[in-house]
Amino acid sequence: MFRDEFKERYTTIPFAIYRAYCDHHAMEVISHQHREIELIAMTDGAANFYIDSHLRRVEAGDILVIPPYALHRAEISPNTLTSYFCICFDLNLLCDEELRSGLEENTLSTTHLIDRKKPYAKALADGIQNAYLACEQSETGWELEAIGNMSLFFSILKKNACFTPKLKDKHEKEFGKRTMAYITDNFSEPISSRTAAGALYITHSYFCRLFKKTFGCSFEKYILAYRLEKARLCLENTKMPVSQITFQTGFNSCSYFGKSFKEKYGVSPLAYRKSIRQAAGTSTHTDI
Repeated sequence: MFRDEFKERYTTIPFAIYRAYCDHHAMEVISHQHREIELIAMTDGAANFYIDSHLRRVEAGDILVIPPYALHRAEISPNTLTSYFCICFDLNLLCDEELRSGLEENTLSTTHLIDRKKPYAKALADGIQNAYLACEQSETGWELEAIGNMSLFFSILKKNACFTPKLKDKHEKEFGKRTMAYITDNFSEPISSRTAAGALYITHSYFCRLFKKTFGCSFEKYILAYRLEKARLCLENTKMPVSQITFQTGFNSCSYFGKSFKEKYGVSPLAYRKSIRQAAGTSTHTDI
């Protein structure tokens, strides 16, 4: 879901599906947010999800609801079989205008984790899987079937009081939005926690404390992970030379970029690009 790439999966409606598997390696999805709502049905194993700084341990049979603009990340431990269905879609597909605006404007509080022991948990899981299968099979009328399953899904949530009124954005949630916007606009520049604090008009020490609480790590660690993920996507989806990617993603030297990339992904940038092209059955060329 990083960088909204799920939108590339939209076809006739703004609806994206995934089936995620992880059986050997640890997986970490860095903090991000998007306007669309995200639904997860865990089928095997377990994972830690952080939604607006709050830990949610999601196990097989559980359902996770990630509201619009919620800052979220995920961690999956190594050597565990973990799989889940994931749906991400625009709430405009639902006919409930009050629910849509309440979630997008943050005037509704959402029950993020639906425990598998809840009597309605299986119906929610079935709704996600049925919507997934409708999209996957893409038979005539699949759009209506997918939307119908989501309408039923949200009617069950409303019926069981999973949405409750609350005050508008709290300070920490607003901090996450403003910080993400700053990083998205400036990651290619030589930014630091001090420049970010200045841009948000708060003290440096307070910024560092609040950032770690909100994002789960220091600003420096996060911006490195963010830049590496941007670089990885460039290696996959463009033909830009590695040297150009280095500086376009905010690294100040090719050697530091190469070292950091290998520490994160286990191979050099060139080797990573070559493996992607070989997997796709395309020819390779030498980067400058």
